[in-house]
Amino acid sequence: MKTRLLLILLLFAPFLSAQTQYVTELDNDCTAAFNNADFVNARYECAELSEDENGEASFLLATLYAKGLGVVKNKRKALEYLILADEQGHAEASFNLALAYELGKVVGVDVEKSKRLAFEHYLKAARNGSLNAKRKIANRYTDDTSLVYEPEKAVEWLSQAMEQGDEKAKLELGALYLKGEGVKRNQSHGLSLIKESADSGYDKAQFIYATLIFKNNPDEAVTYYQNAAEQGYGFAAHNLASLYFNGEYFSQDKTKAHEYAEVAIENGVPQAELFLLNTANSEPNGSEKTVNYASTVSEPIAQPKIKNLSGFVLQFGKFAKQANAQIIAQRLNAEIVESDGFYFVVIFSFDTYIAAKEKADELIERHNIAMPYIRVASDFNQAKWL
Repeated sequence: MKTRLLLILLLFAPFLSAQTQYVTELDNDCTAAFNNADFVNARYECAELSEDENGEASFLLATLYAKGLGVVKNKRKALEYLILADEQGHAEASFNLALAYELGKVVGVDVEKSKRLAFEHYLKAARNGSLNAKRKIANRYTDDTSLVYEPEKAVEWLSQAMEQGDEKAKLELGALYLKGEGVKRNQSHGLSLIKESADSGYDKAQFIYATLIFKNNPDEAVTYYQNAAEQGYGFAAHNLASLYFNGEYFSQDKTKAHEYAEVAIENGVPQAELFLLNTANSEPNGSEKTVNYASTVSEPIAQPKIKNLSGFVLQFGKFAKQANAQIIAQRLNAEIVESDGFYFVVIFSFDTYIAAKEKADELIERHNIAMPYIRVASDFNQAKWL
């Protein structure tokens, strides 16, 4: 087998091992066995075709070895076949190599070279038809901190992907029209593209479209939020939780807010814990009493005796409403300070940064919350204590 880069080891974690069933492009004994989950036969059928310069067969072999399907998992063999598939012009193989370089999953290649190789392979994959790569390349061309910032080229790649039926590209192209980046600004057309993407069922587009139209058309926006939340889109669920909790648009329903908050948290939006209910308290008959943290009245928080604070502080969030800060403060037995119109939940104080970090790690694990900021305590010397 002709291979390159055998001095490096690919630590597979990217697209190959994370994606769902690969959709094959060709119809042959190799792809038939793979699609039927007959991985043992797929290994033999694909190996024969791979030797005949069949890029898809080589890519499927890389997949088998990366996942251990029908064979013993072997990262080195997976790498060899992935490189071979890339050399044979297989778009998704090139995309996977690019992603591996971008994520720093290739040992023995420095950061700058990894960035260059990632871009080269993304570009190769895009030219060979990979929709994933076309979006990636477009993102590079619209990054104004990048050396290859050329938004006009991003518009070209996204337009190509959209013509291939890629709804994700349609969303991103719509955003460029809204901003007038790489194309003449056309908010009507941009919003139309985003709506089309949302109507196709793309959850991220549903969330973005809902957010854009909420002020002028809340009825329609809420429907899109609900559709996205049903698909597990965390930010949509978070916004619905907020609407129910605050009685905005909906009648206030903290139970509904709790339900949507759970969906949001399960899908990577930990700040939705603001809308959770505390069901730990029980009624005398054994049924549970539902109480929202923010609806309870906490004991007055004693002002620290130390006037000139020093050391380190854990800060949990920056809140516009005291009630929201109180939710976190009660849970963590922390204190609330007001500064410049915002409320901060803080825990005082730690002699060293390491001590603060150890306490932060403990609280994260115990309470399943996001990592707090570790700040210098003196930042709060002029704060108002509540």
